Amino acid sequence: MPNRPERLSLGPLQNPVRGLLHGSAAFACVLVAWHLSCVESCEPTTRRLLVLFALSQFALYTASALYHSVPWPPESKRRMQRLDHSMIYVKIAGSLTPIFWVSLDGPERDALIAAVWLVAVVGIGQKAFFPQVNERASIPVQIFQASLALPAIAPFVERFPGTPAQLALLGAVLYVAGAVVFLTERPRLWPRVFSFHEVFHVLLVAGTGTQTTLAVQYLARVP
Repeated sequence: MPNRPERLSLGPLQNPVRGLLHGSAAFACVLVAWHLSCVESCEPTTRRLLVLFALSQFALYTASALYHSVPWPPESKRRMQRLDHSMIYVKIAGSLTPIFWVSLDGPERDALIAAVWLVAVVGIGQKAFFPQVNERASIPVQIFQASLALPAIAPFVERFPGTPAQLALLGAVLYVAGAVVFLTERPRLWPRVFSFHEVFHVLLVAGTGTQTTLAVQYLARVP
């Protein structure tokens, strides 16, 4: 297998595109969380869950920016990688929780919220206590976690037709496209600076952008 070209650094900043992209996204998520916390017209529980959504994105992007950018010693690098991958579970759970809340009612809603966070806890536990498990083993678990959204699709579209449903669909498409790029490791483009991993990160941030637009423009207006 051919050696991959050495990555370009920007002073002490490694993988500068990933670090700057996710660092900027983390900062934006803090602003979004603050804005959502101030929307008094929104139903209180919905508002708190939307803030949770924004903070879950902040957690992922902060961990990712630190992991990809800082020149960590080898053992610290491995720990940061596990933290970075753990935050994917938090992001998925934080994204789906307000969707479940505004789309469903009763025991089904509570069960799905509990399930999506249980998967997150299990996934984080695996990263913390069984780090020897191949990192790609997390992918089917995360796909299962995301698939818990399926029962909420029809009720969500019924309650939020038109643009909100289209935003939710666009976000899902961007995340799926990012997963395909990550798994296939294509396209590689400019390997030293902007390769498949950067494309994956751009698609991830774009997906979060559509979700954030949905949250701010529509879900936060639920009385």
